[in-house]
Amino acid sequence: MKECPKSLIEMREKNIGRLFHQAARIYSEKALVLLHEKGFNDITLYHTALISNLDIEGTQITLIAERAGMTKQAMGQLANELESKGYVSKSRDPEDKRAYKIAFTDKGKEALEAAYHIKLMIEDEYTQILGKTNFLQLRQLLNTLLHSSP
Repeated sequence: MKECPKSLIEMREKNIGRLFHQAARIYSEKALVLLHEKGFNDITLYHTALISNLDIEGTQITLIAERAGMTKQAMGQLANELESKGYVSKSRDPEDKRAYKIAFTDKGKEALEAAYHIKLMIEDEYTQILGKTNFLQLRQLLNTLLHSSP
């Protein structure tokens, strides 16, 4: 088997895409640990694909799946799991009887509120690490990248 050149290995380790992915993963794992500490210990990182793409007023399962980059079937499984845990409810969409609409239950809204406060805690921690100016610049730069992509 052909050995990879050292330059390719270094580029792979230091490319910005990988850094984005690693930073997002660390952020998500940190938030999940804190969410578990607040009593929502039956939510997994996998479940956050649904939770983070679900609108407050409810969303069709196909749209949630599209937003998360998952199949409708995989998202349906997540919806079933979160419904059995009491975080979401699943019902026929009144506007399209063929589709299912997912909505937060009261327990789901409590978890969402806890997650919001956790995210503020993490942002405070990141502000301490980076400094306020750098943190605000990071947020601005990320928004610029997100809004400039097609």
